[in-house]
Amino acid sequence: MINKERFEELFNQRLIKDISEEQIDIVLSGQYGKALELLRDAEATSLFPALVGPPGVGKTILCRYFASLRAQENKKKTFNWLTMDESIKPSHFIGSFDPAITLKKGFVLEAFNPGPLLNAMLEGGTFLANEINRATEYSQNTLLEPLEEASISIPHLGRIKADNEFFFICAMNPEELSGTHRLSEALKDRIKIWIKLTYPDKSTELDIIRINLPEHFIIEESELELIYSIIKETRHNKIDIDVPASIRAGIAIAKMLGRKRLLEKEKKAEEKESVYVYLSEIVKHVLLGSIKPKPGVKVENIIENIIHKTLGG
Repeated sequence: MINKERFEELFNQRLIKDISEEQIDIVLSGQYGKALELLRDAEATSLFPALVGPPGVGKTILCRYFASLRAQENKKKTFNWLTMDESIKPSHFIGSFDPAITLKKGFVLEAFNPGPLLNAMLEGGTFLANEINRATEYSQNTLLEPLEEASISIPHLGRIKADNEFFFICAMNPEELSGTHRLSEALKDRIKIWIKLTYPDKSTELDIIRINLPEHFIIEESELELIYSIIKETRHNKIDIDVPASIRAGIAIAKMLGRKRLLEKEKKAEEKESVYVYLSEIVKHVLLGSIKPKPGVKVENIIENIIHKTLGG
């Protein structure tokens, strides 16, 4: 167990104090360049945007990159975010009172711990409501006043006005995915720019895989083509697959293959396995948790069919 001093030392070493200093590797070709341009247009016109797309298409990293650009242009611009689910309550956005201090001193400012939305409003930073349609309508409604009036009411303390540079973004999965809620009509009315992201084109997706590989991992272009064909096959099979493999699955397969290639450097030529053998084994482990089958369909059978079709295994 880490002692307190060591914990504080490690925490301070790893703390991201300024998003403008964080290295964010991103591909901005195709739809991503257009989406970034729309985010900048929304910022310039004080219109709040939403990014809509299936899991794993890069919504969050695009928001982080956009927030880093804002921070580079103005050091006061911070980045706060909150990922939603049904357990999210208004206090997760705004903040809450420390029970111990409140018992001693009452509902005073000293006892209040601000939430990420309030921090962004005070500092004029960027706030991302991630997977907003996984929150209940009750929690979604916390955003109505900040988006309409640029203010927020804090129980027992009063109402604060947001900094003029405060900027709100939300990201969400398509409504047809399980676990999502419909956005309230009041909230939808306050979101004026809708940016749709889909699975990227082939060249862009391959660029994303390349940029996420460690430098010492060497993968041939023909191998990347095979990986892409595997991921693409999951997206074409709409009969058996409810949610196909995302870009993350392609990155995972490529990293595992790169690791195998690194380990086999010391082997003799006759001891090395073919890429088809490696990929057949890797795909079984990666796709097992990367695709969601239709009800009644076994995911193992889907994977075997994909391997047979793309790798001939």
